[in-house]
Amino acid sequence: MALQMSNTYVKSKINTYKDNEVLAATPGELVLMLYDQAILACKTANQAKASTALAELVNSLNFDYEISAGLFRLYDYGIRMVKKDQFDEVTAILVELRQAWKKALESLQAA
Repeated sequence: MALQMSNTYVKSKINTYKDNEVLAATPGELVLMLYDQAILACKTANQAKASTALAELVNSLNFDYEISAGLFRLYDYGIRMVKKDQFDEVTAILVELRQAWKKALESLQAA
């Protein structure tokens, strides 16, 4: 019983930490978190979580910018490939996009 209570307590603390991390994140950092979730879901072949993360990436797009159309096509392609269990290809795309996004954020922070 003590172990179960301890596990519940630890999970509660972890969830609180994650909640605080998300609430304190900038919009750019939230996109990085979405990439992380999508990549992890693809690496574990979790179709539901990968699709959800990709859908959230679509929802984060601002179509006032030209690049959003290209990102939309990539995310949409990713969603279709995830439905076909083509996780490796989607992971490769997401890893590249995440690296580019992280580099862009670092450039903004340095400016």
